[in-house]
Amino acid sequence: MASGKITSLDTALEAVKDGMTIGIGGWIFHGQPMALVRGLIRKGVRDLHLVPAPGSVAPDMLIGAGCAKRTACVFISFEHLGLAPNFRRAAQSGTIEVLEMDGPGIAGGLRAGACDLPYTLIPDLGTDLPKVNPGCYRKARIQEGGRPLLEVPAIKPGVVLLHGQQADEEGNVQYFGPSFFDPLLAQAGKHVICTVDRIVPTSTVRQDARLTKIPSALVDAVVVAPYGAHPGASPGLYGQDEAHLKAYVAASRNDTAFDAYLSDFVRGANSEDAYHSRIGAATLAALSAGGSRP
Repeated sequence: MASGKITSLDTALEAVKDGMTIGIGGWIFHGQPMALVRGLIRKGVRDLHLVPAPGSVAPDMLIGAGCAKRTACVFISFEHLGLAPNFRRAAQSGTIEVLEMDGPGIAGGLRAGACDLPYTLIPDLGTDLPKVNPGCYRKARIQEGGRPLLEVPAIKPGVVLLHGQQADEEGNVQYFGPSFFDPLLAQAGKHVICTVDRIVPTSTVRQDARLTKIPSALVDAVVVAPYGAHPGASPGLYGQDEAHLKAYVAASRNDTAFDAYLSDFVRGANSEDAYHSRIGAATLAALSAGGSRP
């Protein structure tokens, strides 16, 4: 380890083993921990149980690469670009088990995990989720007040993968935009790995402490990964790569085409530097134009 909690991507990912429950932060195309996802695919892990916040390319890529056995999710979507192609294909073919959940269920399970409780109570919104996913939703044994309640078991990811914009050597991770479910995932997870686009002095962190959403006490490893959220966005630093996302969707039309994508951009690019070369410096610079924060 170079200094403090800073380490290399490969060293950080040694914590991930086959069959683990993996929490994935970010939100749709924002703050997806893509450098870590590409590293996991190169590592060849299998049978993961994914717990993504509402996501897109990060869980979809892990599913398409054959790394995941199950996912508990609110949704995995490419929004205006359509459905998540690999997730949809795997769900339809039954090659991945899908545990349908809603936002209150995921958030409640993570809160229980963070508080080391066996379960938490959430309002019964009248959906069919208790029928569709009875293992994660059950009628509360005690009902008080005028609103029916459900029990949701604790969610405790073995490893959580996050992406922030900057951190100091001690592992205080700062976000320039919304942090979404990331702080809750960090509190519930047993081992937290954060990629950041840059490292700054602790004095810089202290000058704008309100940006610190994941404090050092919750972080086990920090990996410096410029453009580590690409092809998604890292709020305040660079936007999403719309052209690459469209190409990703097109390349995901079947398993053979997607394997070619992985050979080109993941397995064939055996480091993040090599991945940047595949994307092109001009493309990456254009994503940052007008969006950088001093």
